[in-house]
Amino acid sequence: MPGRIRRASGLLAGGALLSVAAAEWMHWRASRRYLGSGQPAADGRSEAVIVLGCPPKRNGQPNLLQRWRCQIAVRSMDPARDGRLIFSGAARPGGPSEAAVMSGYAQDVLGVPSGRISLETKARSTWQNVEFTLPIAETADVIKFASDPMHAARARQFVLLQRPELAGRLGAGADYRLGEHSALKVFTAGYQVARTLWRSKRLRALIGAGCSLASGSLGAGCSLASGSIGAGCSLASGSIRRT
Repeated sequence: MPGRIRRASGLLAGGALLSVAAAEWMHWRASRRYLGSGQPAADGRSEAVIVLGCPPKRNGQPNLLQRWRCQIAVRSMDPARDGRLIFSGAARPGGPSEAAVMSGYAQDVLGVPSGRISLETKARSTWQNVEFTLPIAETADVIKFASDPMHAARARQFVLLQRPELAGRLGAGADYRLGEHSALKVFTAGYQVARTLWRSKRLRALIGAGCSLASGSLGAGCSLASGSIGAGCSLASGSIRRT
């Protein structure tokens, strides 16, 4: 029994290490995707760092994921540039907006001056985060996104879809650090993989084909059963008439 427990513990530990290593690689790779030149124009030195929202705690306090995004945003700002943080995210009914919660943390804990902060409080998805903040950020020479690397890469991809003329301004944020928030990286990497699989047209086609096949098999079975019952009834009726 103790040997089985040790083997099971070893397998669990190995699986956990493999998950962490895979998540680290996925986040490192994502931090380098969908980037433009990220270089300011010769006559401009401005940048905008867009902080992607997520719901706060029920009591309105910033959660771990929000605090991480704010920390990434602050360290992504280039001190040599005229930078602005744009916090994005709507509110739950009766609560503060995601943008307001994160900006409060950035000011009170991280020391960001209020004059360098803008809020966007209508977005309820990453697509809307990008859509609603780009009109604020479009005048900046460099545009960065602050979130975990995989989420930030998805936002940059949305810029290519929504405003391709801004693609050349997309710069890399300081979002990837080896070993930082490993558990959150595993969670966010798993979410991204699941999201990608679910949105895959091929997967949906396979699921649809499987449902159609199951439905067809069920229909054929019902038709066969109905035919057998009908034949049985006809045979019985003929026998009664002959009697």
